[in-house]
Amino acid sequence: MVATLVFWTCTYFAFVQVFKTGSHAVKVDYVYAALFHLTLAPAVYIHLRWLLPVFAEKRRWLLYVLLLAMLIALSVWINDRFFQDWSARLFPDYFFISYFSMWEISLFFVVYTGLSTLLKLSKSWSKANELQHQLVQVELKALKSQLNPHFLFNTLNGIYAMSLNSDTRLPDTVLRLSNLMRYFLYDTREELVPLAKEWEMIRGYVALQQLRSGEELDVKMMVEGDLDEQLVPPMLLITFLENAFKHGAKGNTGQVKIKGVLTLKPGRLHFELSNTQGSVDDIEPEDYRGLGLQNVRRRLELLYPQRHLLTVASKEDNFVIILEIEL
Repeated sequence: MVATLVFWTCTYFAFVQVFKTGSHAVKVDYVYAALFHLTLAPAVYIHLRWLLPVFAEKRRWLLYVLLLAMLIALSVWINDRFFQDWSARLFPDYFFISYFSMWEISLFFVVYTGLSTLLKLSKSWSKANELQHQLVQVELKALKSQLNPHFLFNTLNGIYAMSLNSDTRLPDTVLRLSNLMRYFLYDTREELVPLAKEWEMIRGYVALQQLRSGEELDVKMMVEGDLDEQLVPPMLLITFLENAFKHGAKGNTGQVKIKGVLTLKPGRLHFELSNTQGSVDDIEPEDYRGLGLQNVRRRLELLYPQRHLLTVASKEDNFVIILEIEL
């Protein structure tokens, strides 16, 4: 509504300057410009409200072009007749003539229908873009809300097992979990968080898992590059670690080894995580997925379209995940 009002107001005053006969516009110039606009408006709105949605948007191009040409021809004739004959009867106090040839008037109508079409298309594109952005944000929130319960469910199961065994590490485990929950409750509300804070959460998660698993769990998490001033979506890497612990421990009769390396270069993040495959596991790379990993894939598609690469592979007795992101 506002854009439409601005469009007509600006073009009206532009017409006043075009139609004025002296150095300054007078009353008759304002009236003439207003009347000229009145002959333009029906053609513009018939085109926008009928021709475009009924014929152009349904790709009935031949009929659309034919009807548009007929509309412009009729409107040009009405404009010419109005200023040559009809205006003298309607406004006897003014002497109006048509300043332009039929061809020049036709150009006015072509330009106006074209400009109004572009304005309508730009408004439609803006609304569609805004709607798409809202849909993406809703989906991201839904995916993030699925990640948190997924992680907490796994961790609470471990704490329950420790409580049954009266494990002395239980208080420390609960404290570490409370720190992680604080991160989930507050920091995950943001679209992006400092990578240093995300990595600290990862280290807390690893420490919690080590408390549960003891000496059989050998975890090395390393950083190459500077974490400062880098921002990432919260809970982006935790799912990979969950899968590493899950599949590394499953069926393993020896020591579980997990190694993660986060490498940062200007404008690029590279994360590689490997874990030992259990000796009695029978897991293929395509099985190395679940709700959590599917969510990560979807989040990456929404947040970094055409700017990321996620690879899951099986190498000898290891599972390897490689994530590359253009920040």
